[in-house]
Amino acid sequence: MKKSLLSALMVCSLTLTAVAAPSLALADTIDDQIEQQDQKIDSLKGQQADAQSQIDSLEAEIETVGAKVTALEAKQVELGNEAEKLQDKIATLKLRIAKREEAIQKQARDVQVNGQSTNFIDAVLEADSLTDVIGRVQAMTTIVNANNDLVEQQKQDQQDVEDKVKENESKIQEVAANQAELTDQKNAIAAKQADLNVLKADLAAEQATAEKDKDALTKKKEEAEAEKARVLKEQQEAAAKAKAEEEAQAQALKEAQAQAADEAAASAVTETATSNSTASSSTSSASSSTSNSSSSSSNSSTNSSSSNNSSSSNSSAGSSDDSSASTGNTSSSGGTDHSSSGNMYAWGQCTWYVKNRAPWVGTYWGNGAQWGASAAAEGYTVNGTPAAGAVVVFAAGQSVGGTWNASSAYGHVAYVESYDAASNTITISQGGMGFDSPGGPNTATMSASGYTYIHR
Repeated sequence: MKKSLLSALMVCSLTLTAVAAPSLALADTIDDQIEQQDQKIDSLKGQQADAQSQIDSLEAEIETVGAKVTALEAKQVELGNEAEKLQDKIATLKLRIAKREEAIQKQARDVQVNGQSTNFIDAVLEADSLTDVIGRVQAMTTIVNANNDLVEQQKQDQQDVEDKVKENESKIQEVAANQAELTDQKNAIAAKQADLNVLKADLAAEQATAEKDKDALTKKKEEAEAEKARVLKEQQEAAAKAKAEEEAQAQALKEAQAQAADEAAASAVTETATSNSTASSSTSSASSSTSNSSSSSSNSSTNSSSSNNSSSSNSSAGSSDDSSASTGNTSSSGGTDHSSSGNMYAWGQCTWYVKNRAPWVGTYWGNGAQWGASAAAEGYTVNGTPAAGAVVVFAAGQSVGGTWNASSAYGHVAYVESYDAASNTITISQGGMGFDSPGGPNTATMSASGYTYIHR
């Protein structure tokens, strides 16, 4: 298409040059000269009509490509929202698993501390009557079944996490593919617009030839051609950069999958040990009478609930828990360093930017509003003290510096570039679809008070 247009333009230019040359040899009379001038004007009008037809065709193509770009941008926003929802579900499941893991380990510790060991045979032999035997067996069976149900639910939640991680990775790959296609479409528009500018400039140059003002408009044509060369160069550089980023993302995904496989293997070993500890706990609980067993079960449920509430409270305050830490190197605050896990958040979201700016943050911490609880569960220090290098968390609907409000559903996160203690202000960098640069950085300075900070 480009070659045919440029060839036609070159032919038009050569034709105009030949027409514009003096033809005094043929203009023997004034009438002949007028007739020749009329012929030149008619020729110019015909050439202008042909050029306009080509311009109209190009503009129609640009509109078609523009519609595709708009559809791709809408699809990318939709995929980004779906990835955010998956992050939310993954974070919730991981917190539930951590709490249940704590309950299972508490039961195992109770068995070790109490030092009780019994079985069904002991319970039968020590019973006072047949009714007592039946009661003891039923109590022990109830405890064993309850513990087995707890372990099975733990297995199911862990499988759900693995499934949602795979689904999230698929969404991320689809967003990346759409981003590449979107870039190609935009490059196509830029190329067509550059061709259109060259065509219009050439048409203006032809008209200027007839009006004896060719020099100035020829300069415009040269500028249009220079712009076309610049666009072509930018496209080549963008293609090279996109290829490098794609290779880097592929490597990061490969490393993340390898780490997930290692974590799954470690989880299987832990799950086997937990199952054995639970069985031992079940048999130890059968030495008491029927009434004592019921009372003990009630107290155990109350203590378990209190323990869960305490764990949740401590997580919010930023305390660490060894049972919630995943495989990896730990940072200076005790939290797990996820620098090698890759960025599984959706491009164009605030969570993607902060993970890209601070690789140590978690890969599956959920939406922005959930990051405080997720970080605390992994041992990071979470409090209201501002500091450079920390991650600032904005709750759902919370004001961001008094200029706009975080999403009422997902909240917002940003990276603290610096903290001025004298004025109690922070300078942050951030990303998101609401900014001119979704991939960041977008900087802002605001009061440091009233926000939650995650410290490395």
